[in-house]
Amino acid sequence: MKLRFTISRKIGTGFGLFILAVGVVFYFTNRTLTQSRQINQQINEVYAPSVKELEQLENWIVRAHQLMKTWATIQRREDDLDHLEAVDLCEHNIPEQVKKIKAYSQNWGPEERQKLANLSDLLVRLLSSYSEIRAVLPTFDSYADPMNSMLAEEYFLSGGDLEETYDEARRSLMVLTRIQRESMSEKIESMNSAFDTLNKLLVNIAIVVILSGIILAYLTSQSIIRPVNSLKRKLQNLSLGIYSVHETKTGNDEIGDMAGAVHTLISNFERTKEFASSVGAGNFSISYEPLSAHDEMGMSLIRMKDELASYRNDMELKVEQQTIEIRLQKDAVQAQNEKITELYDDLQSSIDYAKRLQETILPNNELIQSMFPENFVLFRPKATVSGDFYWFKQKGNKKIFAAADCTGHGVPGAFMSLVGHNVLNQATKVYSSPAQILNSASRLAGEVMRANSGEHYMKDGMDIALCTFDEELMELEFSGAHNPVYIIRDNEVISLDSNPYSIGTYVNGEKEYSNHSMKTKVGDCVYLFSDGFVDQFGGPKNKKFMRKNFKQMLLNVAHLPMPEQKLRIIETLDEWIGDQDQIDDILLIGVRIGANK
Repeated sequence: MKLRFTISRKIGTGFGLFILAVGVVFYFTNRTLTQSRQINQQINEVYAPSVKELEQLENWIVRAHQLMKTWATIQRREDDLDHLEAVDLCEHNIPEQVKKIKAYSQNWGPEERQKLANLSDLLVRLLSSYSEIRAVLPTFDSYADPMNSMLAEEYFLSGGDLEETYDEARRSLMVLTRIQRESMSEKIESMNSAFDTLNKLLVNIAIVVILSGIILAYLTSQSIIRPVNSLKRKLQNLSLGIYSVHETKTGNDEIGDMAGAVHTLISNFERTKEFASSVGAGNFSISYEPLSAHDEMGMSLIRMKDELASYRNDMELKVEQQTIEIRLQKDAVQAQNEKITELYDDLQSSIDYAKRLQETILPNNELIQSMFPENFVLFRPKATVSGDFYWFKQKGNKKIFAAADCTGHGVPGAFMSLVGHNVLNQATKVYSSPAQILNSASRLAGEVMRANSGEHYMKDGMDIALCTFDEELMELEFSGAHNPVYIIRDNEVISLDSNPYSIGTYVNGEKEYSNHSMKTKVGDCVYLFSDGFVDQFGGPKNKKFMRKNFKQMLLNVAHLPMPEQKLRIIETLDEWIGDQDQIDDILLIGVRIGANK
């Protein structure tokens, strides 16, 4: 029997060569990936954690040194946060961090482990010196003895053992960190080199596969493509209603068998062409007789004609029914839209009324101008109504003014601002000292928010910066909840810090607000503000504005007249926000201290 080189064998030969090439690629790729995984594991489990922990150790050593220097030079209580942090770093954080690094050092080289051992000795000496300092100045009263302070300060003299040990420890840390980074870079370079080699191999294999594909394509074209194209033309003509009967030259394979079947099919189609054309044109009344009892195509055409006629009638009925339903749905949607529009208009009217109500509590420009001829108020709510508000009041010879930020913004913030405004008015009927005003306001606000609520009272509160200015004494007093006040004098920023708890968020008597006072000079600029400006996202990297930039901005404009300051600040804010959304209410008050009247 003559062997037939069928299409499946031709295709199988081509796929066999392709599978061989894929197998080679898979082998080398798997080998490269295995090596890369091993290197990546070393990086992730040894070098990267080592670098991270070494850097953390350096940060804690620097922080501990700064805190201990402060311990030796500044008298503070035993429960001072800096003292507690210093003890925690020296007795817990740094020793525990050294243990972590020693665990990673099991995978280091001998030289690196020796350097770590030397570093451990230095840290033992350094922490021992810190312990001696704490022993010399253990309590607040121990600073009263000049000899104790002198002994503690001698540790930090330039060229002393403590400073030399500290510097040597930091140098050792930097050397160890650099070695780990270099080792990690070498591993990464090794991994990249392996991938480069793999890439070259893949390129070479691709070239071989392409050349082999060209040769196989040519051979396939001679034995498969030509007869297939001939059959394709016949089938294309058949799809157009043209029954071509030209001869197709084929070999002794499946294509030859297919060519004979196509020729027979075309001959049979010729006899049913007229009926199929009539049905395709929509003439469902035409009659048709099948070629024989086994003529499946003829039977199918008759069924198709009957089904299409029935389907057309059904579709006409469904289209009519759906048209009625769509019309009814349209009417319902239109009625619903009208209801939604009505509800929105009512809601907007309520919000507009809330805005007008809130505007009534804000001081007018005439009052502010009478108190401080040189001033500006930058007030930009996030929504129609605001949780921020500004407040001015003249009481005797004292001018009281504040910038307040209530919880939330929009309608909830506006309701809180009404509570805040009311408690300030109540508190200033009795008190004129800022701290007393805030203590009283916090008590009043707490009573409002805890009324009829038992233990589960509201946690909302108010952050505020409040000042009183005695124009005769040229004295400024300040007290604040979370928000400080900035005074700019001679191109320097003086910051009076606030207390870290909000108005109305604690039971009366638990905490008291601090009072700060300072003598002012003519030309001093006083700035009160909420956190909306400094927390606003924007700029090229979409980050917060931050207080550092806020202070610098005030320094840049403080020499200008107040109206021009406001314009420059607005330009800075708009440029910072750009296309971003405003995230919170923004409030900034600026006044310039003038001469006594």
